[in-house]
Amino acid sequence: MDTVLVIDDERLFLTLVRDELQKSGFAVLVAENATQALEVLSKRSVDAMIMDVVMPDMDGMELLPRLRKDHPTTPVVVVSGRASFLSGVQAMRLGAADFLRKPLNFDELIRVLAGAIAQARQTVPQQPQRLDQLERLRNGALELSNLIRWDILGEFLKDNAGLYQKAIDLIAEVLGVEIVSLMLLVESEGILRVVQAKGLDPEVLRNASCPLGQGISGRVAQSGEPLLIRDLAVDPNFAKKERNPRYRTNSLMCVPLKVNGKVIGVMNANNKVTEEPFDAYDLALFIVFSCLVSLSFATTKLFEQLVATMEEVKLANARLGRANMELEARLKQLQALRGRTT
Repeated sequence: MDTVLVIDDERLFLTLVRDELQKSGFAVLVAENATQALEVLSKRSVDAMIMDVVMPDMDGMELLPRLRKDHPTTPVVVVSGRASFLSGVQAMRLGAADFLRKPLNFDELIRVLAGAIAQARQTVPQQPQRLDQLERLRNGALELSNLIRWDILGEFLKDNAGLYQKAIDLIAEVLGVEIVSLMLLVESEGILRVVQAKGLDPEVLRNASCPLGQGISGRVAQSGEPLLIRDLAVDPNFAKKERNPRYRTNSLMCVPLKVNGKVIGVMNANNKVTEEPFDAYDLALFIVFSCLVSLSFATTKLFEQLVATMEEVKLANARLGRANMELEARLKQLQALRGRTT
């Protein structure tokens, strides 16, 4: 029987989590603060820990590095009802196995715990997967960097569809997914439309759209917050009994694209090749890519404005040239008149 230590200063939360974990066959220890948790761990070994971010005596982000140092093979799942997603990314960077938001979906919590414990017991076999992903990221970044040349940059900026497709292909390769789609917001219509994708049928690509605020993409565009769903079948907000036939797995990611703090669209990732659910590490990478795509969008818009401004300057110069020619003609006429009068 696996033993789990739950660290949280809310007694009701401790009771609920303990009851649910015990129903699923876990032995449960509880601690109401960091001091109690360290005392428990000095006397007992555990297979996993669940820890809140906000605690009275020591912040979870302070406690986490100590737990990882003293118990490097014990997975820690960080939970919070108040922290932002950036706190989740920070927790993952400090060594957390995963990050979940309150209120918890207990089915999801059980799956995450079981997966984290299983992975901890086979850490060495799992490492090559991450190394392979980093190698793909390095190769893809080098490929993109080789495209940043003055002789072709203008063509890329004119053809932003080609630039987006390069980015999408890289995302699919690095994340190991079959489907990546880029949707941009049409503000006048209040809808998101797919403008570029990998792994979607041409018919879907032509017709796919989503009203702002509806569905997964619409909700992410409205909230401006990234979304990771490990299992759509049991997700409390978007649960669906029947899966769309184009999707082989129930796990997906959707992240917003922002320029100047305003959402301009979203990106979606589906069908992980390994058929495993996406994790916070995948989402962190996807968010980084979304920033690059947003930067590309802003750059192409700036280029379009620059071209438009140059056209306006060109037209203004042409008008000024015609005005100068007309003025010179009038001056010649006046000079001719003066010559005749004298």
